[in-house]
Amino acid sequence: MSSSPAAVRNGSAGLVVVLSPGAVRIACVERGWSLSELARRARISRPTLAAALRGQPVRARTAWKLAHALEEKPSTHLSQLLGAA
Repeated sequence: MSSSPAAVRNGSAGLVVVLSPGAVRIACVERGWSLSELARRARISRPTLAAALRGQPVRARTAWKLAHALEEKPSTHLSQLLGAA
């Protein structure tokens, strides 16, 4: 069984999210997108996405932008990316 695709915690900068690199990459492959295309569609910088995929926490708003971009195709839902049951 795989682990949750994201972890949510309260950091010094407020609520932060740690994404699962695998879940993000799978979602991109399913859509035929590169990671640069995901960053463009989510309106975040490629370095921000790269940092998130290295396990660095991102703000909840950034995680929402990624989930929203991925929801343009109905196979991925916000709850999957944020690990909600």
